[in-house]
Amino acid sequence: MTPRMPSGRGARLLANGLALALAAMTAGACAEVESSAVEGYEPSHLEEVANSDFKKIIFTAEGARRTGLETAAIERAGRRIVVPYAALIYDPKGNTYVYTSPARNTFMRAEVTVDTIKGDRALLSAGPAVGTQVVTVGTAEVYGTELEIAGGH
Repeated sequence: MTPRMPSGRGARLLANGLALALAAMTAGACAEVESSAVEGYEPSHLEEVANSDFKKIIFTAEGARRTGLETAAIERAGRRIVVPYAALIYDPKGNTYVYTSPARNTFMRAEVTVDTIKGDRALLSAGPAVGTQVVTVGTAEVYGTELEIAGGH
């Protein structure tokens, strides 16, 4: 008797089961390779900044790439400064900041005053100069790096 391949729901269950088994084997293998590959690797480091409570965050090129960091230039709309809403970060006291990028893969926290939020844009009454690059993707990761909050697997 020739074995019959399942069809319909049975085929989907079999395929899902095989996919889960493969994912579990891959994840286990990945963890072994990843832990030995990253030993001693630091994707970023902090530097003290004179006369500032904030630290300079410097990512390696690989660290920035893996984090997916993206920036955009601050714009002007009338008399207001405009940043993407995604650039804003709030500290536990409710103060609002953006991370500026004075050099490639280098970031500094800068306080801003938000007047209005319109859709995906924040209109500021105070903040960095127009044209300054600010982090728009990866803001929370930069903040966590500055606070030295380590990620885990």
